[in-house]
Amino acid sequence: MITNDLLKTKYETQKQLDEESQHDIRKYVENTHKIVLEAEKKYGIQFMHRNIQGGIVEQYAKIA
Repeated sequence: MITNDLLKTKYETQKQLDEESQHDIRKYVENTHKIVLEAEKKYGIQFMHRNIQGGIVEQYAKIA
């Protein structure tokens, strides 16, 4: 598999989030959503969220 430092960090972060959620996809998504909300507040950006069957998905970023 082709990799670089950015992809390595991405995979390590996903693995950490998976372990923290004890391999529960619902908990993984909840934790990830909390991180997105914290990033919005910290960096002054706003993601457009859309309701879809079964949950919320981020569509695109909008600079606040």
